[in-house]
Parts: sequence; structure tokens; C-alpha cells
Amino acid sequence: MTQLKRAVGLRTVVSTGAGMALATVNYVAFIELASYLTGNSAWIAILTAGIMAVLAGSCFCELNSMFPSAAGIKLYIEKAFGERAAIIISGSYVMGQLSIVGAEIYILSQALAQGTTFLDPVIWAIIFGIVLLFLNFRGIKIAGNTQDIIAYTMFVGLILISFYGFYRIDFQIANPVGIGSMDGFIQAVAIGIACFIAFEWVVTISEEVTDVKIVPKGMMLALGVLAIVYALFSTAMTSVLGKEELAWVLKPDGLPIPHILYGKKLLGGFGLYFMIGMALLASLTSINAGIMTSSRFLYAMARDWSLPKFIARLHPKYATPWVAMLVVTAYCVGVSFYGFLTHYVLSMIMIIAATECLIYMVMAFSVIRLRQKMPETQRGFRIKGGIIMPIVVIIAYGIVAGFILFGPVKPQDVIDQKIALFFILGIIILSSLYVFFVWPRLRAKYQKIGDARMSRRRRKKEV
Repeated sequence: MTQLKRAVGLRTVVSTGAGMALATVNYVAFIELASYLTGNSAWIAILTAGIMAVLAGSCFCELNSMFPSAAGIKLYIEKAFGERAAIIISGSYVMGQLSIVGAEIYILSQALAQGTTFLDPVIWAIIFGIVLLFLNFRGIKIAGNTQDIIAYTMFVGLILISFYGFYRIDFQIANPVGIGSMDGFIQAVAIGIACFIAFEWVVTISEEVTDVKIVPKGMMLALGVLAIVYALFSTAMTSVLGKEELAWVLKPDGLPIPHILYGKKLLGGFGLYFMIGMALLASLTSINAGIMTSSRFLYAMARDWSLPKFIARLHPKYATPWVAMLVVTAYCVGVSFYGFLTHYVLSMIMIIAATECLIYMVMAFSVIRLRQKMPETQRGFRIKGGIIMPIVVIIAYGIVAGFILFGPVKPQDVIDQKIALFFILGIIILSSLYVFFVWPRLRAKYQKIGDARMSRRRRKKEV
């Protein structure tokens, strides 16, 4: 039987953990969260969100040390609360997180439109999607190397352009610690959480790493690098661009391209094309990481009979879950259409942030539950302080999730908030209908086939 290959090292674990987060949608998120603060203090909200991500990440590290599997997130919930709950929650989570693709492709198209007119931006998106699908099809090693090159180039490029921005303003940052009201700050942190999207998806390649112990190390390193790079770039961008430019980006008739405006203001034509290049790299690394991780998750769920078995097919030569990759790509195409049709980018950011909060809370509950249910199970990583840290995660992310979906927002953001709420409710209902009406029949069918095969094997042995 073909199995996934163990070929991933620490370098790729870090780049994969940071992969989906290194998206152009985050540039818009930086401007959005800054609009809720009175001073140029986006960096405080981002670092706060980063610290919260580390706390949530510690829950994933403990759970992954117990069950290092491509189906990790689903498996953790299953061990703690049962398979039905696991399928509903993990299915809703994956569909919510892949919402980033709609925002990503839409923002990329707007960025490309600023500097390229010879080819429609949608065609560019299709070309890059096909290239990344091919690289992932050829194997985790090739896809991982691609991820390494793009992600680390992104880190260096964003740091350099940030410090150049500080240099242009003589390192004079206006009101860098003014956060304003607590409501505004919490909403800013909530949006900041979306900037660390899917760092935890690195657990889905646990069956392909050379050593399972490098997963928690790589996850924490990725979060640390992301927090530093984001804090620098967001502060530089909001300091260099004027208030009118920042406000225009967030208007209904504005364009979600603050990074392009930033590069053009700093370096003119060169800056325009430099940031277009960075936008391309950002979209490439985000989509590549999404295909790598989510396809492994679907593969593992199908392997465990939670999804149709054909999704678990691996390529006989490259040992890649090619059917799962096609399923992920098809879903992403649908989400992308939503982005182009509605232009409600903020709604997708809110969906991402809210589903992140919900899954972090579930993971914290799972840690508590499994410490009671399976106290003797070996843990290569254990959160210190008993259940205090998981409780802190539950309370903190519960407050933030409430603010995202029900809290006070700017008048122009009300529609986005409602879309996010109804989208999340919709995917939860859809996942629940699948679990109660489709999954039992699917499981019974595969069980019957499995029993028949076992019976034939027994008869052959007897003969």
C-alpha cells in the first residue's frame, strides 16, 4: 500500500507553518485593524494576537505529540468528544479557513492590474494555480522546496522594505502606543488573529516529517518570525501612507492594495513592481501551503472513512494525495468566485478570524478532556501549569470570537460582519447534515466491504 513519504525537515516545517499567513489579504487586514486604533499602534495589536497564537499553538503541540497524524485536528477532537463532533467541527473549520483563497485571488488581481495590462489578472491566477497544483502533485519534497524559497524570500523582502520605510520617515513614528478604546483594541486584535491564519495546519504533514519532534519547534518559530515581520511592516506601511490613502483603501469604491500604494510612494515605479512581485510571492506561498496542508487533511479523513474513499487515493509514483488536491482546488475556485462577485474582502477576513478562534477554543477543551480521559498516554510535549493555559485560551478566544461576530464595528463593516456570521452558521449546518444523513451510510457501506474482504481472506487461509 502506498504511503506518504517522510521527507520534510525543520526548514520546511517553519515555511509551511508561516505559509498561508504570508498572504496579501493580510496587508488589507493591517489597515483594517489600524483603523480601530487611535495611534499608529497596529504593532501592539499584532504582537498581542501573536502571543495569543503561541498560547493556542501550545495546545496543538501537546495534542500532536500524542497523535501525530495527517488527520490531526479531526483526530484530536474525535479522541476527546467523539467522531461526529470531530467531523462537524473540523469540516466547518477547513471550509472556513479556505475562505482566504477568495480574498487572496481577488486582491492579487487588483495588484496585478496596477502594473500589467497585457494579460487579465484572472488568467494569471489560473496559471499560478495550475503550476502549484503540478508541483504539489509531483511530491512533498518539491512542493516543500518551493515553499521554502518563496516564504524565506518573503520574510527578507518585507523586512527590507519595512526598514526602508522607517528610514524615509527618519524613524519618527507618530503616537506608536495610542490604542484608544478597549472595544476598538479588542476588535483590532480580532482582525490580527486572521493574520496568523493556519499556522497550525503544519500538523497535517506530521506523517511526512523526518522527526515528529520538529513540528512544535517549527510551529513556534514560524509564529515568532511572523509576529516580528508583521509588526515591522504594518507599522512602516501605516506610518508612510497618509490617513486619506489608508481611509480610501477601506472604502467600498477603494482598492484593497495598500502594499502597492506603499511601494509606489517609497520607490516610485520600481516600488510599484517590487510590491507586485511581493504580492505574487505572497499569493503563491499562501495557495501552495493551502494545497499542501488541506489536501493531506482531506486524504486522512477519507482514509479513516469520514469522506468517500476515492479522496484517499495516492499517486503510485509520487505518493501524493492527488484526488484530495483536486477537491481542494475545486472548492477554492468556488470561494474565489465569491470574492470577485461581491468584493467583500473584510467578510472573508472575519470568517477566517472567527473560525480560527473557534478551533483554538475546541483544541483547548480537547487538551483538558484528554488529560482527564487519557492521563497515561505519552506526551512528547506538555503544556506547563496544568489546565490553566488551556482555560486562558478558551476565555481569551471566546471574548475575541464574540467581538468578531457580534461586537461593535464601523458602519461600513456591518454587512461584512453579517456575511461572516451567516457563512459560519451555514457551513456548520452543512457539516451537521452530512454527519447525520450521509456519513452513517458511507461508514456502513465501507464496513460491509471491509467485512466481506476479511471473510474472503479467512476462506483462502482455510483452503
